[in-house]
Amino acid sequence: MNSYGQGPGYTRNSPHFLNGGGYPPALTPSYADLTPVDIGTTLAQMMKLVSRYRWQLATFIGLAMAAAIAVQIFVPKVYEASVLVKVDRHSAGGVVGQEATQVSSVDDMDQIIATQIELAQSDPVLRPVAERFKVLEAEGQLKGLSPEQIALKRAAPIQLKKLSIARPPNSYLLRISYRAHDPQLAADVSNAIADSLVEHSNDTGNRSSAQISASVARHMTSLRAKMTDADKQLANFEKELNMDPEQRVMVQSARLAQLNTEFTSVQSERVRKEAVLAELSRKGTVSLAAAQAATQDSTLLNETVQRLNAARQQFALVRSYYGEGHPEYVKAQQQVQEVQAQLNELQSRARERATDEYKQALGREHRLQALLQQTKVEVDGLKSRAHQYAQLRDESDGYRKLYQELASRADVADINRQFQNATVQVVAAALPPQDAQYPKLMINLPLAFLLSGILGIFTVVIRNTMDTTCADPEEFAKQHHINVLSAMPATKSLPNVRTLGLAAPSPFEPELTMKYQEGVRYLRSALTLLMMDSSVRSLLITSSLPAEGKSTTSAFLAAACAQLGRQVLLIDADFRQPALHKLFGQSNTMGLSDVLLGKPVGGAIVRLDQPGLFLMPLGTVPRQAANRISARFPEVLRETTRQFDLVIVDCSPMLGVAESQEIAGAVDSVLLVTKASSTTSRNVSQTLEILSRSRAKLLGVVMNQVRPSSGNDYGYYYFGEDVRRKRGA
Repeated sequence: MNSYGQGPGYTRNSPHFLNGGGYPPALTPSYADLTPVDIGTTLAQMMKLVSRYRWQLATFIGLAMAAAIAVQIFVPKVYEASVLVKVDRHSAGGVVGQEATQVSSVDDMDQIIATQIELAQSDPVLRPVAERFKVLEAEGQLKGLSPEQIALKRAAPIQLKKLSIARPPNSYLLRISYRAHDPQLAADVSNAIADSLVEHSNDTGNRSSAQISASVARHMTSLRAKMTDADKQLANFEKELNMDPEQRVMVQSARLAQLNTEFTSVQSERVRKEAVLAELSRKGTVSLAAAQAATQDSTLLNETVQRLNAARQQFALVRSYYGEGHPEYVKAQQQVQEVQAQLNELQSRARERATDEYKQALGREHRLQALLQQTKVEVDGLKSRAHQYAQLRDESDGYRKLYQELASRADVADINRQFQNATVQVVAAALPPQDAQYPKLMINLPLAFLLSGILGIFTVVIRNTMDTTCADPEEFAKQHHINVLSAMPATKSLPNVRTLGLAAPSPFEPELTMKYQEGVRYLRSALTLLMMDSSVRSLLITSSLPAEGKSTTSAFLAAACAQLGRQVLLIDADFRQPALHKLFGQSNTMGLSDVLLGKPVGGAIVRLDQPGLFLMPLGTVPRQAANRISARFPEVLRETTRQFDLVIVDCSPMLGVAESQEIAGAVDSVLLVTKASSTTSRNVSQTLEILSRSRAKLLGVVMNQVRPSSGNDYGYYYFGEDVRRKRGA
């Protein structure tokens, strides 16, 4: 065997239970393995799920179909009338002129039809129809509104809720449809909207042409006035300047260039005079070149300089022979002084003359600079006037050219407008429909069946996917790799274990009661087969949580085993909520708790009415006795198993109760009880982990409160290959 709990091959001494593990290595459960199985993965699982919820699905589908029938009976019928409108497209824009030869290379029919659709839903087209047939009142748009709100609603753009406009594929047609409870009203409104669209579309073109013509005429009048004003301004310019402003600019520009040249020459002369004056004004020796440049008689200046040089040489020669008081020395010195005085006088006259010439040159420069600035201002003014003149001339020419072109285009447009025809026309008027558009029973009924079925199955799948409880025995067995030994039916009334036992049931008993007894017998058979090859003398029956039916299962299973002629002892070890003494109507004054505290085993055992069946109640001191389980309970089991063929122990739920784990480790085998649609996979996984840590041997699971399912019967449900093999043998 290769799954946990399938067959008696696994014991606490088996290698698979070493290191505290209670599962085979390949099947060790984890929380990742315990997630809910996706029911929609295979068709078989889907059919099984549908079968499980077949009555809920049938009820939901029946309600949906009843609603479809109710809609057919009680909902007012809606009629739809349609009118066909054709949209024409011209290949050329006109008959004469450029419009006659210009053909658009772009297929813009889609844009044209889209424009007509938007136009048909616009307020100018719909408002006359709505006011004529009182469509807003018929559609209920004014229902429940105050007079002020009604006035605002009527003033707002008209929108008809039951109007639809569509283009038939690959056509130049528009289908205008309107729905109403009155077939005649539907036809009248559709035809009125089509007529309003035709009138508005064609009149819009004519009005547009007229508006364009009037606009062109206004522009031509304005252009004529602007052209006349520009001509007058040009004439005034020419009269004011007595010549063309551009020629006047050329003359003044030439004069300005000449003045610039003269100003540069005068400025250079002034700079030269200023340099000579600066040289003559320096203290010390004056350069001969500067003095010559400033004086008119440069020959006299040269002679004086030569005489001074000769006198200085003579004085130097005399001074070398004679002393200062000698007459020759005095004579030579006076001669040098006289010549030097003459030279100084000549230089002074040259400095005065240079100053006068510099002032004259500076005056000429200032006068010429002022004249130059004045001429520049005149030239700039003339250029501005010339630019304004050219601008006015170009503007006048542009006005004249545009005026002539507009006049020509207006004449051509007037001619082409006479040859234009209608672009939108009605080709098929709407007639009052005979059959209602909605509701249609032959459509709504299958649609309700299909949609409700899909929605119901989807809801069932989602509900089952989100449901983490254990409801189906077969899925539970596959998910946790555990034998489901018996599936006990959901029943509100159970047979009385004290009076009925599990003998042949009466045919007058309720069907579920009989099936419950049959399920107990299946459980007994499964346990018998599983324990054939093992020495199982003690069996613990427990659950994950309270109220899952473990005490009831323990009582009925003990009674069923006793019917086979075995000596069966039923021990109540539920230290939290003991219930076996109530099921059998026995006293709880003496029981297991007293034995754990030292009382003899025989004094706590009660013989029941059914032959071979004995009961050991819990007793009256469970809290004190719970601490003695580890030390005393294995000894109690050894003593009772020597006296009885089978000892069945009913203990507290495994989750959150410490003494249950100790008892599980002491018994030979464990039977887990779960409650369908109540116990979650997480609870079961936690319980299995606790049993694994307790090194307990799990024989299988009993699932209580199982609802009927198609193709599945109560009792035997999923025993595993080993159980089926032995059962067949």
